[in-house]
Amino acid sequence: MTSPPDSSTEPAEPNEQERRVLRSEPLFMRWVLAESVTMTGTAMTFVVLPVLVFDLTGSAGLTGLVFASRLIPYLLFGLIAGPIADRSSRRRLIIGGNIVEGCLIATIPIAALLDALTVAHVFVVALLGATAYVFSDAAVFGAVPSLVHRDRLAAANGLLSTLGASADIAGPIIAGILIATIGAANALWLDAGSFLIAAAVQSRIRSDFRRTGTATAPSTIRRQLGTAFGFIRQQRTVFTLIAVGFGNSIAIGIVFGLLVPWSVEIQGYDTDDARLGIVYAAVGVGSMIAGLVFSRLFRPERIPILTPASLALSTVASVLLLVSMPTVAALPVGVFSIGIMVTITTGITYRQLATPDTLTSTVNTIGRMIAAGGQPLGAAIGAAIATTTTITTAYVAATCTMALTATLAFVLLRSQHTALPEAAAGV
Repeated sequence: MTSPPDSSTEPAEPNEQERRVLRSEPLFMRWVLAESVTMTGTAMTFVVLPVLVFDLTGSAGLTGLVFASRLIPYLLFGLIAGPIADRSSRRRLIIGGNIVEGCLIATIPIAALLDALTVAHVFVVALLGATAYVFSDAAVFGAVPSLVHRDRLAAANGLLSTLGASADIAGPIIAGILIATIGAANALWLDAGSFLIAAAVQSRIRSDFRRTGTATAPSTIRRQLGTAFGFIRQQRTVFTLIAVGFGNSIAIGIVFGLLVPWSVEIQGYDTDDARLGIVYAAVGVGSMIAGLVFSRLFRPERIPILTPASLALSTVASVLLLVSMPTVAALPVGVFSIGIMVTITTGITYRQLATPDTLTSTVNTIGRMIAAGGQPLGAAIGAAIATTTTITTAYVAATCTMALTATLAFVLLRSQHTALPEAAAGV
């Protein structure tokens, strides 16, 4: 594992940062290989599982519920997953999580082969797999900063964001082809294999996924959580970025939760219109662009401008959603995606840089839980507004939420000192 650079070293220029991440971080690049495989497989599963549930039940409600199954375990176990990842072996949590998810998913095509697949089986796999993901994801938050130099973390997170967006585009396409040729259940063999391949690659990374000079974590999970919440309260920028992340997530929930009705009722698309697919592809394209430019934009001292600006960009895109023409409807969706992803990745990167290794997983999992709570809340708010009034009114609410969040970020961050001191080794 490479050791952190001297704090007096000037940050590399953005282009050089990216080249050095690709050229000089062999441990991280092995990590990227494993992550790209699992990201693509997971993106496939998000398409295949709803298809399976709908085939088995014909119920739109149950089909929608399978999407929520990924969120429930995070809300149930997120608060303990972070401390466990900070206090135990992140390596084992990550590799073990991939093995568990791979084996769970493999049970679906096996059951289908035996003509014994039920909707209950699918939901159990979705819930247990998501639970394993909660703990491995918490470990990932702490692992990534240990695999790259501090001054390359923004480039590393940008690369991971780009890969995630690429997977979100490629995964559904691959899933569609496999569903059409070998069936939905058999398509999951590929996803199960992706997790097991990733575990094999990660097992060859000779790292404990901890930064050098790490101090001892607090003695109990309760103290770990107390220390983490105390850290968030004391670190004003960390607290502010989590708070505005919640507002960002509410707006995301409203916009994306109503994207199909907006496309059909406002833009006039049919449900089988190819342009509807283009609208969804624009979400992934926007995320990919955000990942590609992130390392050029991010510096801790720029956060008082960067975060309000990215939120303002999403606000402008929300306005354009209200007035866009059907021929260019995908454009504001893509711009909205760029803004929200820059906001999200800025929050994650700053938390990773500012937080001691013994708290990194805990603090970032708390941040993820707050964001995870914002999106379904936003979707519920949007659905209620659209049902009682109109979709346009719901999108106006999303625009106002994003504008208020951007204003709050500008007011709070402009008085905060966001440049980072030398990395803390402990608390």
